Amino acid sequence: MYDYNFLQWIAFFAVYCMVGWAFESIYVSIEHRKWVNRGFLNGPFLPIYGFGAIIMLIFALPVRNSIPLIFLFGMTGATLLEYATGYAMEKIFHVKYWDYTYEPLNLNGYICLGCSLMWGALSILLVKVIHEPVEGVVLGLNHMVLMIADIIFLVYFAWDIVISARQAFDLRKIIDEQILQNETVQRMQKRLDVLIAVAEDDKSKRQEKREESREEIKARIENAKAELEQLRAELENAKQSYAERTKAYRKRAMYILKRNPGTVSKRHKLNREQLRELFRNR
Repeated sequence: MYDYNFLQWIAFFAVYCMVGWAFESIYVSIEHRKWVNRGFLNGPFLPIYGFGAIIMLIFALPVRNSIPLIFLFGMTGATLLEYATGYAMEKIFHVKYWDYTYEPLNLNGYICLGCSLMWGALSILLVKVIHEPVEGVVLGLNHMVLMIADIIFLVYFAWDIVISARQAFDLRKIIDEQILQNETVQRMQKRLDVLIAVAEDDKSKRQEKREESREEIKARIENAKAELEQLRAELENAKQSYAERTKAYRKRAMYILKRNPGTVSKRHKLNREQLRELFRNR
């Protein structure tokens, strides 16, 4: 019963990706009171659940006759997978697609005790209730039918990963571009503050030194005006340059935010609503 071939493992992975997507999408949609196509991918698949189910089965099936061991082994395998996935995705895309920072007993926001216990409970549910009928269907399929179904799934899955990864990188570009623009504006603001301070200093000096020629005062005023105009032009150019650079991928990046209401950029201290507002403003 535990001795599956490669095609059967792929079928199990596909089934549990869809089951996880349905569970997560319904749960998040109820929480947010609107339909949310949950997950990293565009299609009805949530790979973390697919891989999680496979890990649970690999860890738990050898001890399927012991509920405590199923709980312990399944929880351990799925928790390790969740941490590794969350860590890798943030390093690659600079965005956290789930964040348990405010949950009790969490580790770097990637995992928490509550979710680990849930993985353990799901392991028992999977091994004792869900997997047996799924196993019966998959093992009952003709070899050729199973192979064709797996090929169709893998082709679509690979295509979806490419598209979704592109959207995720677009989101990363948006965030990095925004930080770059903010730094540019801050530098300009500092220059403007210095210019204002110098102007105030000149004003006080003129009051103390009435004999200063009008020509010199006029020249200083003209120089100040010119520098202000230059600052305005630089700021406007920075805004236009940002809009042009981000226009091509701004819309695609929004799909990631729609599918992941808990998205947060820990690196840049931006939460999902700030990111959405950023896109609307640009």
